[in-house]
Parts: sequence; C-alpha cells; structure tokens
Amino acid sequence: MANGILIKRFSLRQWLRYHILQKKLNTAFGWILLSLVGALMVYGVVMVDYKIGPIVIVCVSAFLLFVLIMKYPYFGLYFLIAFSSITTVIDRLVTLPVPSGTFIELITYLEFLSILFKYDQKRNIDLKFWKNPITIGLYVLFGFYLIELFNPSMFSQLGWFSFFRKQLSYFVFYYICYSLLDSRARIIYFVRFMILLCTLLALYACKQQVFGYAGFELRWIGTGGGFALLLQAGLLRKFSVFSDPATSGILFASISMLCIILFIRTDDKKERVWLGVAGIINLLGYSYSGTRTATLMIIAGICLYCISTLYEKRTIRFFIYSVLTVTALMVMPYQNVITNRILSTFEGTKDQSLAIRDFDRHQVQPYIQDHPIGGGIFTCGFEGPKYNHGHYLEYLQPDSGYMKTVAEEGGIGLALLLIFYFIVMRHGYHYFYRAKDPVIRNYYIALLIMMFTLLVAQYAQMAITQCPVVLFFQAIMVIFIKLADFDTDPQTKPITTIQN
Repeated sequence: MANGILIKRFSLRQWLRYHILQKKLNTAFGWILLSLVGALMVYGVVMVDYKIGPIVIVCVSAFLLFVLIMKYPYFGLYFLIAFSSITTVIDRLVTLPVPSGTFIELITYLEFLSILFKYDQKRNIDLKFWKNPITIGLYVLFGFYLIELFNPSMFSQLGWFSFFRKQLSYFVFYYICYSLLDSRARIIYFVRFMILLCTLLALYACKQQVFGYAGFELRWIGTGGGFALLLQAGLLRKFSVFSDPATSGILFASISMLCIILFIRTDDKKERVWLGVAGIINLLGYSYSGTRTATLMIIAGICLYCISTLYEKRTIRFFIYSVLTVTALMVMPYQNVITNRILSTFEGTKDQSLAIRDFDRHQVQPYIQDHPIGGGIFTCGFEGPKYNHGHYLEYLQPDSGYMKTVAEEGGIGLALLLIFYFIVMRHGYHYFYRAKDPVIRNYYIALLIMMFTLLVAQYAQMAITQCPVVLFFQAIMVIFIKLADFDTDPQTKPITTIQN
C-alpha cells in the first residue's frame, strides 16, 4: 500500500515537471490552465473589482522576478542597479502604498539569499574579504553607528534604525559585489554596464532639453514652487529620471570623467568611439542639469588625474587641451543660459545660495563644538522634522554630505568618515602604481578619478546617498580590492569577454 502511494506521488511530480518545466505549458493541459486563469481574471475585473487585473499581473511579475533572481544572481545584480535608477519615475507614475526604496532593500536581500544558495559565488567570500582594510573601515563605521544609538541628544531611535537599516543593506550589496565580480572580464563588464546605463539616463535628460518634460513630469513639478526651483537664470534645469537636477548632474559628471579617462588611455579604436559618444552624452546631460557642483567635479577630476599621471606625455597634452577648452568657454563672445550657468560656478562669494549655506554653517558651529558625537542620526535636513521634531538641528539644511555628518555625528564621526575615504583612495592608488597590465592600470585610475569627483561633490551636495550612486560607490570599493588579483604580464592579451 505504501509503495503504491509513493508511485502515485512520484508519477504526479513527474507529470507536473513534464508539463511545466520541460514543455513550458505548451501542451493541452497548459492551454486549458492558462485559458481558465485568463477567464477568471476577466471575470474578476468585470464582476468584482477592476484592480484585480493589475494585482494579478504584479503578483505574477513578482514571482517571475523572484525565480530569475534566485536562479541567475548576475541578472539580480544588474536589475537591482537599473531598478534603483528609476524608482523616482515609478513614484511619479504610480502612488505606491510601500515606498519604492523599500523594494530596493528587498531585492538586495533576495539577491543575497540567492548567493548563499550557490556555492560557486559563496566561496568567493574568503579571508581577504573580512580582513581587507576597506572592510575593516566599514566595521569601525558600523561600530560608531551603534554608539550613536545611545546619543543623549537624539530624541527618537526610529530615525537611527532607518539610517542603520540602509547602511546594512549597502554592506550586503558590498558583499554581493565581492561575490559576483569574480573575474577580470566580469569587472570590466560591470564598468561598461555603469557607463551604458548612465548614458541612457543622460540621453533622457537630452530628450527633456530638446522636447521638454513629459506630461507626468509636468504634473509632478506643478506650476508654483516647483518651476521656481528648477528655473535658474533662464535655464529650466533637467533632472532626467532622478529626484532633482543635482543628483543627475553629479552622476553624469562622474561618469563623464570615467569615460574621458578611459578614452584617452585606451588603444582600442572601437572602444574609443563608444567611450567618446558616451562621454559627450553624459557631459550634455550634466550641463542641462545646471548643477554647478558637477562643474567643480570635472575640474577637480582633471587636476587629480594630471597630478597622478604627470610622468606620462599624454597627460601633458590632455592638460593643455583642458586648459584651452575651459579658457575658450570663459572668453567666447557668445554665451547662452547653459554656459552662463556653468560659468556661474566661479562667482565664489557672489553666489547668494553659497552665502546662505555658509551662514547656516556658522550658526551651528557652537553647537557642533559642544557635541563631539553630534546631535544624533537624522536630526537635520529632510529627516529632522520627521524623526526628531523640536530638536535644535531640526530645520538645518546641511546640503553638504560632510556638513550633515558633522552635525549629526560630530567631529568624531566626520573624522572616521574622512579616514575611511582616505583608506579607500589609498587602496586604489596602491594597486594603480603597481599594476603591470595597462588595461588594469587604466581602470584603476579611471575609477579613482570617478570616486574622487564624488568625494568632492560631497562638500556641496548629498552626493553619495542617492541611488544608483551609492551602489556604484560600493562596487568601486570592491573593484579596488579584487582587480589586482587578475593583473597579468603586459604582453598577455587582455580578456574583455565573459568566459562561461
């Protein structure tokens, strides 16, 4: 009797496997099943509620996404980055009961779970990962964040929990990148994916400049204060798919520097063509955003690159071309609203917004000096009124990422953060100057310059807290650690395709 039951169960399992997995429901049973599901959906939409159809579609899509991520972790990695780039557009199009940022964390942990179930990826987490200086720096920062939980100046621990939860998800993404970027070819592919994705987003900013905003974007902006904030000196700033023009400008400026450095250093003519096109599109996207911080990023990136590679002849030529370009831009007789916005970066103290920021910083200096660990996590900026109503820093708008850190975490927190950034940059430079393969060396210096421009942007904006910038930042740290492992003799032909 027992054997008969086992045979029936086995036969049923085999039957389901045949129809669903092998034939993909392309059988009589599959046709009948899908017809019944379609009929039930139509009946539910017409007779019960019109929301049933979209709900079923979302549920089925979520299930398929779950299967794809669990089966193909590399798909999950790139989907996560692409999805994090368009969450603001989703929020503008659809009012979701759950913030789209929460979905980013859910996908991150699902991707993490997918890696844990796969031995080939999980074994990449070796002792080097846990004992690397960059990882140790993250330990120290997490330890300080735990201390901030007991900050007596903080009114609510809910804000701290929200902040710590995000930092933890970023560390998980750092872990994911370390597991998946396990070869030279995959690292190069990832960098190219970054460039391609941002180029498409910059191309959309160009579309906004040429053809105007879409209808849903105009509704989101509104007709009052929204346009007043975007209209600066005759330029209606473009934000692509992001929450504000500053975020898009910072991202496009950093990627344009990545493209420029790789363009002038590579010997592959085909690669130079697509890098040149990508660089121009990202430069246009940055210029249409009207973000003056992005202009400073490009200048700082050029200066650091020239200092870092001063011993190369092509660096001298690049520096001369850069100086001539900037000079021509500043003295040319014809100027438009875009070039005027770029040149306004050099006005210094004449800029009213910069003067207001400096005034706010001087106002809170005595408070910061009296609080070495700051006023507490999420006590200023947008999160201040939400989590710590009535706090002294509640209405402080730090603008600068460093200012927000020193206000909320004090001088100690800012010092730890700057030391961590120094460790990351030093790690990259350490391997850049020791790399034997020119391709490896090119990617090191290009990513170093990109990261440096983001650190410069932190002085005036919240540059490394927005997606996908924060995800790129985590991935670049992993690349600094792992790329040197694939350094080969200069005579060896570089591998630029993923080997199965």
